Amino acid sequence: MKDQLSYMTKAAEHGPIVDLPILFERYYLVRGPALIQQALTQGHTVMRKDRFTHELGRVMGQGLVTSEGDLWRRQRKLVSHAFIPRRIRTYGDAMVEAAHRSLDRWADGDVLDIHAAMAELTLDVVGRTLFDADVRGEAKEVGKALQVISDFYTDVLEKPIVPPEWWPSPSMRRFRRNAHKVDRIVRRIIEDRRQSGEDRGDLLSALLQAQDDGGGGMSDQQLRDECITLFLAGHETTSLALANTFYLLSQHPEIERQVHAEAADVLGNRRATSEDVSRLVLSERVIKESMRLYPPVYAIGRQLTEDYELGGYVVEKGVTLLFVPWVTHRHADYFNDPLRYDPDRWLPERAGALHKYAYFPFGGGPRICIGNHFAMTEAILLLSTLIREYRFELIPGQTLRLKPSVTLRPAEGLQMKLTRPGPNTAKAA
Repeated sequence: MKDQLSYMTKAAEHGPIVDLPILFERYYLVRGPALIQQALTQGHTVMRKDRFTHELGRVMGQGLVTSEGDLWRRQRKLVSHAFIPRRIRTYGDAMVEAAHRSLDRWADGDVLDIHAAMAELTLDVVGRTLFDADVRGEAKEVGKALQVISDFYTDVLEKPIVPPEWWPSPSMRRFRRNAHKVDRIVRRIIEDRRQSGEDRGDLLSALLQAQDDGGGGMSDQQLRDECITLFLAGHETTSLALANTFYLLSQHPEIERQVHAEAADVLGNRRATSEDVSRLVLSERVIKESMRLYPPVYAIGRQLTEDYELGGYVVEKGVTLLFVPWVTHRHADYFNDPLRYDPDRWLPERAGALHKYAYFPFGGGPRICIGNHFAMTEAILLLSTLIREYRFELIPGQTLRLKPSVTLRPAEGLQMKLTRPGPNTAKAA
């Protein structure tokens, strides 16, 4: 358990489905794309979220990530109205504006902790686009709170018995204190909006207006749970994807030059808009390839509620199936030269030969991430906006070491230097 990624990678060498005892629980690691597709799209009716995911309910309550059954189906339908393509396109200007607020604070020669910088930026985006609120001043407080929460869940992964919330240990007290900080910020935003009664065209307005077939809306508790789920999930995964992209581009300067050239060509001297996303095709491929090698959600767990046949085996009720993007994305059975950073593997003529579930950074089936299109739009617009203005150069002597937790986080900060692209950068590409 000290090196989960290596452990799961080695286990997957034994075949597309592997019986994997971990501590006192039974797991089946499923790496075969066809098996993953079957389980997530057809077997979801006999599965529930795994124990670890339900532990997230201590922070997220009964939001989309943690809820089950009829409650999940009702909430998914209500929340989905906020993520239709037309509404996502309206968020583009706010995303780009957030990027320019970061650029206004940066200068040529500055050194940034790239993961911290991207976390602050995406926190700004989620505050503006989802809640039309400026949480920028609280970004550092929230970032520190999220780190404590993430560290707590890393410990939970390694314990067969999870202590109750009232447990008077120092780690549990830190967890409660920091979970309360995040909760306080989200509740304040909701209360302010309820008092104003305004429709600001953001996600919170959509949630307040959403009604089911019977005309009912969300309770205050459901609203809080969905908001805090989207608040946390909506910035953490995208910030990791962006930071890892800048790290990989720093290791592949020829690709970085091409991405800069595309941004300069498509955007010229104007700001990016949602309409540019379809034209920033290399930026999209670069991000997809970064999420292949470093999927922010590196493992997905489902516990069986009854016996289930998978790949010719009967998997017993109570066993947890593990679908691990980290393993499948990096396996030579599905990707040529899998550890090589190659954005061109996502060219249509090459990507079309891949099995649909050889690449699943947002999960799959009915419970696929509801914000996947939002996240890709955000990542593409932020990458193109930032890389047009700066090169991100890794300070020598560093490498990306990973710490599996709620997401696949860095074990320590990565320092990167901002450098203005030279006048011949686009030509060099």
